[in-house]
Amino acid sequence: METKWISPWEALAQLVALVRDVSSADDLVRTVVLYPPQEGAPQTDEEWGALPEDSPYFIGPGIEELPVDVRDTLADIPDERLVELGERWAEGDEESMFGAEPAQLAELIGELRGLARRARDEGQLLYCWSCL
Repeated sequence: METKWISPWEALAQLVALVRDVSSADDLVRTVVLYPPQEGAPQTDEEWGALPEDSPYFIGPGIEELPVDVRDTLADIPDERLVELGERWAEGDEESMFGAEPAQLAELIGELRGLARRARDEGQLLYCWSCL
């Protein structure tokens, strides 16, 4: 599934917080970075400065594994909450939502839920691929 503005650290964390009825926190969606590999990643300002401009550490792509609890939170969203969650998510940070309408967000939540359910049913995880 492709979206242009859902990052695990912001928009997805907001949605997960809404589903769980908790306040959003920076560490609500703790991902595991798969690429670029953390082993061998620059550790100092000098090492960062020595990287070429087109290094994946600067421009991506990035691949992150989402935690099982996030997959299951999304998979467990009941039909009757889709509209309400779309409305509440639309009230969030307008900049990160790019002015999306509540109905569009409710549809997107339904798609995310479907993806999460398929992954859970198959014993798979969810991943986020991103470019910086």
